[in-house]
Amino acid sequence: MHLAMEQIPNFVEYTKEFRVDESMIDQNNHLNNVVCVEWIQDIAVEHSDVTGGTARMRELGCAWMIRTQHVEYKAQAFLGDEIVGTTWVPEYSKVSTNRHSKFVRKSDGKEIFSAVTTWVLVDVKRGRPIAIPEDLKDYFRSR
Repeated sequence: MHLAMEQIPNFVEYTKEFRVDESMIDQNNHLNNVVCVEWIQDIAVEHSDVTGGTARMRELGCAWMIRTQHVEYKAQAFLGDEIVGTTWVPEYSKVSTNRHSKFVRKSDGKEIFSAVTTWVLVDVKRGRPIAIPEDLKDYFRSR
């Protein structure tokens, strides 16, 4: 089920650097895809934390939950690679948002993977989706 999304102007990108260490390498000697999914979540949560969106969400008694996630792997990353992750939230429906993420190797600018994750805003007590308040959207766009 695809929901129509409204494009939001002036969205703010958030960037974080990652480094591939030994614990992240799989049996094929490159970055494990499970780590990629962790990075997608880590950068999303950190973006929300630094903007104040997480605190506002808690005040409202709600939480973001993942509904779908599409990850496209484009190149491999290896031990010691520095990866620059960027995330942004450019679109919303009534109860969900698509968060985009892109991860690029710092040394050569090669895109390693990208993702679009659909997050649904859920009332924590009822466990049901709720409409996203306009003020919550404001945390992810320039003011």
